[in-house]
Amino acid sequence: MHDWWDALSTFEKVFWYIAIPFSVILLIQIVLTFVGIGGASADIGEDFPDAPGDGLIPEDLDAAAVTGPGFSFFTFRNFVAFFTVFGWAGIVGIKYGFSDVMVVVFAILCGLLIMLIISTLFYFISRLTDSGNLDIRNALNKIGKVYLPVKANSGNVGRIQITVQDSSRELPAITQGEQDLPTGTVVKVTGIVSGNILVVEKLS
Repeated sequence: MHDWWDALSTFEKVFWYIAIPFSVILLIQIVLTFVGIGGASADIGEDFPDAPGDGLIPEDLDAAAVTGPGFSFFTFRNFVAFFTVFGWAGIVGIKYGFSDVMVVVFAILCGLLIMLIISTLFYFISRLTDSGNLDIRNALNKIGKVYLPVKANSGNVGRIQITVQDSSRELPAITQGEQDLPTGTVVKVTGIVSGNILVVEKLS
């Protein structure tokens, strides 16, 4: 094993250094998803025509922010998938005798392709979930974690990861508190506004 590693060029070692750790992270993500912790995007897709100006959602808030992201390309999940495939594609390119430039180009294209495939897959999964029988009221008093930052005083519509009806979902949320809620903050759902936007507060 040691002799094999020493025989590799520095260029090839770089791809192994990328491929191995990101593959481990990707594997952990897959396991967490299967046990209901990681979760696929299962966004609520309805429109919120009454959101701006209801006293809770700022009138100047962009409509896209209210409905939340649809097709999400630049996510942590895609970031991990990109570098996982980038690393392994680079290794394959080297094994097939590609030039250094071609190896990098090949690895980047493969990484972008897997990002596109995953984004498309989760987009259609979210649309299928949207057409299901989610009762948003079942999210009340549930505990979740902030996925996209939520600004204080209803400053924006962020997103939280929460398990509702035995399914892990990413749902739009605001906070009426005085403190911003960064990614990873543990929160409790205290209310619902504009039909499908959760009101959350930081869990003490």
